[in-house]
Amino acid sequence: MIKKECNIAVVGNMSAGKSTFINAMFGEDILPSSNHATTDCPIYIYSDDESTNYMAIISFHNTKETKGLAKQTLQKELKKYARHDNLVEEEQYKQVKRIDLYWRFYYFINSLSAKKYYVIIDTPGPNNSNEFSKQHFLTTQSIIMGNASKLIYLLDYKQLDANLEVTKNNLWGMIAKRKKIDKKFEVLFIINKIDEALKDNAKIPEVVASKTKEEYIKNIKKFWNFHEKKAIEKVKKIALQVGFEKPLVKTVSAEYIKLDRMKELSWDDKDKLEMFQNKFKNIFDKKWKHKYHQYIGSKVNIFYF
Repeated sequence: MIKKECNIAVVGNMSAGKSTFINAMFGEDILPSSNHATTDCPIYIYSDDESTNYMAIISFHNTKETKGLAKQTLQKELKKYARHDNLVEEEQYKQVKRIDLYWRFYYFINSLSAKKYYVIIDTPGPNNSNEFSKQHFLTTQSIIMGNASKLIYLLDYKQLDANLEVTKNNLWGMIAKRKKIDKKFEVLFIINKIDEALKDNAKIPEVVASKTKEEYIKNIKKFWNFHEKKAIEKVKKIALQVGFEKPLVKTVSAEYIKLDRMKELSWDDKDKLEMFQNKFKNIFDKKWKHKYHQYIGSKVNIFYF
C-alpha cells in the first residue's frame, strides 16, 4: 500500500515554545527547549508502531559525514546536535543541516496499516538576531513554501501583540504567500503559554476588589477565559486578513501538558505542577480535572485539522 505522507511543520518565532510543544505532544523530553532560541536546524520526526525504530540521522552543512545515533545514546546526544552552534563548545555538534528522528512516541504513533503517515517537523525560529538568522529564515521559508503539507503556527501569549504584524519577511507573510498559491493550505494557529492569561485575569479590578475567598472565586469564574478570548480574537483577525475564511485558533500551555504527561519529574517540576493544579482545585472543586485539561489544551488534536 502506497502511503500519503503528511508533513506537519511546527513554526513560531524565537522562544514561542515549539520544542516544548512537541515534547508535550510526545510526552517525552527529547528535544532541547528553553526560554531562548534553541533549535538550530529542522528536525523531521517519525513515529510508528514498529518499536524497533529508535535512531537519529544527523546531516551536516559542511563535508562531515552523515552520523547515526542509536537508541542508547540518542536522548543524551540529540539535544547537543539540535542546539544553536553558539550554545555548544564541541565542533562535532556544529553545522548541522537536518536531523531525522525515529522514535516510538506514546502520544504520536502512526499505524503502519493506515493510508496516511504523519511526519512532524520542528523548525528554527526565523527571527533570530545572531549570525545564523539568514540561514534559519531561508530554512523555515523553504519548509513553509514546499515541504509542509500543513502548518502549526505557535504564538507566545506573552509576546502576542508584537507578533501580529504582517510583512513579507515574517511568518505571517510566508503563510499568506503559501495560502495565496495553495487555497487549500491549512494552518492550525495555537497560542502557547496561555497559563499567563490567568495572571492577567486575576488583575481585573473586580477580581482584585474581592473581599473574601468566596467572592474571589465567584469573580474569577465570572471573568474566566476573559483575556484568553481576547487573544483568540486578535489572532483570528490577522488570520482572516491573510486569507483564512474560518481560521482555527486554539490555546495551550505546552509546559504543563508536558509536565502532566511525563513519567518522571524532578521535585521542582512536581511542585510546579501541583501548585498550578491547586488553582483549579480551589476554583472548581470536584470538576477541577476537566477544567484543568480543557484549559491547558491537553485534548487538542493536531492531526485532524
